[in-house]
Amino acid sequence: MFVARVDQGLSPMIQDIEPGQSATMSAAQLAGLNGQLEVGEIDNAQNVADIDAIAVSGYQPGVAACQPVPGRSNAPEMGCLVQTPNVLAGESGPMQVSIWTLNPKHNGATTNLDANAGDKVAMGNWLSGLAALNPAYVTFDPNVDTVGWGYGPQAQAGPAVWNCGAGNANETIGGGATHEESTNVTGTFSITQGIKLFDTVDTEISASISVGHTWTNSTTDSYTIGHDIPSKSVGWLGSIPSTETVSGTVTATTQSGYPVSISNITFTEPGVDKTNNPALEYQYVPHDRPMTADEINTYCSVGSAANTTRHDSIVTGGIVPDVTAGARAAA
Repeated sequence: MFVARVDQGLSPMIQDIEPGQSATMSAAQLAGLNGQLEVGEIDNAQNVADIDAIAVSGYQPGVAACQPVPGRSNAPEMGCLVQTPNVLAGESGPMQVSIWTLNPKHNGATTNLDANAGDKVAMGNWLSGLAALNPAYVTFDPNVDTVGWGYGPQAQAGPAVWNCGAGNANETIGGGATHEESTNVTGTFSITQGIKLFDTVDTEISASISVGHTWTNSTTDSYTIGHDIPSKSVGWLGSIPSTETVSGTVTATTQSGYPVSISNITFTEPGVDKTNNPALEYQYVPHDRPMTADEINTYCSVGSAANTTRHDSIVTGGIVPDVTAGARAAA
C-alpha cells in the first residue's frame, strides 16, 4: 500500500493520506508554505520514498501537470496532477492535487481502489482530469460486475404548444429530446460530453473542475404526434428513455505498467433496450393541462415576445416546468 505525505518544508509531517483518500489544507496552511507544497509516496516495504516539491499557485483554471518550485524538480517515479476551478465560470471547490505511483520498484503491480470506500469526489475529479489531458488514460473494464435495466427521467420533446383559442385544437406536438445520465462516482454532474461504455473516454470531455462532478452520457431522440389541446391549455410530448446501467471497474493508466483501478463505478446509458429493439428505446407520452394566469399573459397576449410564433390562436415554443403533469393516453 502507498502512503502520501504532505510536508511543510522541513517541519514535521502534516498528514498521512491512505490510498484513495484525501486531505484538505486550509488557505492559512497554504499561505505558510512559501509557495511550495511537498507531496510524496512512501512505501517502506519496497524502500520507496519519492518526493515532489510543487508550486501551489500560478495555475490557470483547468487541468495541468504539477509544476516544480524553482530550483527543484519533480520525481519521475510519481504522477502528479493539479486541477483548479474556474471561479469566473461558476465552478467551485478547492484546488486538487492528485499523486499516483510510477515507481518501477512496484514491478507494475496494479493499485486497486474502491469507489465505495475512498473519497468519491477526489477520485471522480482525478479520473475526469486524466481524461481531459488524454482520453486514452481512462478505460472502462468490459468485464462488468452487474448490468441492470430501467427507465430514465422524462424529458420534454420539442417545444410546448399553447392553445389561446376558444375551442379545442388538434396540433402536432413533439420534436427532439435530450437525455443525460451520469456515473455514481461523485453524485452530481457538470461535464457535458459522454463516456462510451466499454471504450475510452470521448475526446471532447470538458476540463471543468468542480466538486462533485462526473461524466455525463447523453442521447437525443425525436418524435411527433397529433394531439387535441383544450382551450387555454398547453400541450407537449414527453420522452422516457430505456436505460442500461453497468457497474464495473475503471482503470487509469498514464504510463504502461502502472495501472490504477477503481472498482464499483456505475455508468447509466439512456436509449438502450434490453431486447435491442429500437422501438422500445423510448416511450412517448402526450400531455396537456390548463395554462396558468401568468402563462396566458406570456403566450396569449398580443405583442408579447413569446407570441411571435403564433398562427391563428396557437403559439409554439418554450418549455413547461412540470413535464410529468397532465399525462394522456397516446392516440
